[in-house]
Amino acid sequence: MLNLKSKSKVLFTILFCIGSFIAGGINGFVGTGGGILFVLLLSWLTKNDKKDTFATTLCATVPITLIGTVAYFRAGAVEYEIFPYFLIPSLIGGLIGALLVDKLKVKWLNAIFAVLIIYAGINLLLR
Repeated sequence: MLNLKSKSKVLFTILFCIGSFIAGGINGFVGTGGGILFVLLLSWLTKNDKKDTFATTLCATVPITLIGTVAYFRAGAVEYEIFPYFLIPSLIGGLIGALLVDKLKVKWLNAIFAVLIIYAGINLLLR
């Protein structure tokens, strides 16, 4: 259930549509990052449980990732030799992560998420 911080559904809808448009564009443009924006949007605009926020974000990023994937395949930008090496392990990791999310406290999820974002940002800046 949607638990808004603002009493205005109109304001929520406008802000979330703009943010979602930007998240979709970023995800399509660089291949990732839309989910980070979704987490931030949901955290900023709702009082929903963080675990629900991560699950909702995952569900939202699947369709935009599929659209981006098709576009990248059509453009010939996918490295087919490397693709199989991370596909199966990442699917297994995703399943394990989804099963473990209920076992972790929200503060640990927040910490893991923050560390990954900081690490990725620093790594990109230094390359």
